[in-house]
Amino acid sequence: MAKDKRYNTVKNLITAGYIKSFSEILDTVPKTVVAHDLGMHHQTFTKLIKYPERFNFKDAIRIASLIEVEDKHIIDLIYNQYTIDKKRKKSK
Repeated sequence: MAKDKRYNTVKNLITAGYIKSFSEILDTVPKTVVAHDLGMHHQTFTKLIKYPERFNFKDAIRIASLIEVEDKHIIDLIYNQYTIDKKRKKSK
């Protein structure tokens, strides 16, 4: 099966520094596509997006290989998403 071409766009955006958090990836590639490519049910993936601290390294590395970027980039994006969500929850 051919890889979705939007992953290449995300790769370019990450390497150029335009994407700062994990949820910004999903502005380009739909979460159902990413979940399917990871072999994960879309509801499970939605829970991971809602609670980024539940991502494990295996998931992050698999996402990095889909996008073809270094593993650390995705781990950093997930961490950034976690800190953004944490600040939002605190301010409520």
